[in-house]
Amino acid sequence: MKHIVTAGLMTVSLSLGLAAFGSAQADEAMSNDAVKSRQMMMDGVGGAMGTLGCYMKGECDLPDPVLRNLANGIAFAASIAPGKFETNTTDASVKTTAKDEIWTDWADFSGRFPAMQQAAMKLAAAAGDKGAMGAAMGELGKSCKGCHDTYRAK
Repeated sequence: MKHIVTAGLMTVSLSLGLAAFGSAQADEAMSNDAVKSRQMMMDGVGGAMGTLGCYMKGECDLPDPVLRNLANGIAFAASIAPGKFETNTTDASVKTTAKDEIWTDWADFSGRFPAMQQAAMKLAAAAGDKGAMGAAMGELGKSCKGCHDTYRAK
């Protein structure tokens, strides 16, 4: 009987250990997926900003609807960004430039996205008017830089 109890306890202990290991792997996979998802979103924002910059410098010619779509895409990204960063990924194994301060100062971090969204919407509304677009790009750039300076590792 003593051996049955010991074997039972060992089986339960082993099962719990494997379950914890499986949970840790599942948590890491979820964190890695969260990092990859937000990196794709931010890469899209960076691509849109680069294309808008190309237009503003006169290096490429883009029709007004394309300019509006690029700016509206940035505004949309700003509207969903807090959700993309909700998962604390400080333990993710995927390389990320997100600083821990995102989650330790969540109110400030997440509170920055409405300004980014508003600046992008102003940019969309100004599509085709380079003077108005320049002011809106400046505002949007300040929003991006302010967040990156504080919450993005170099």
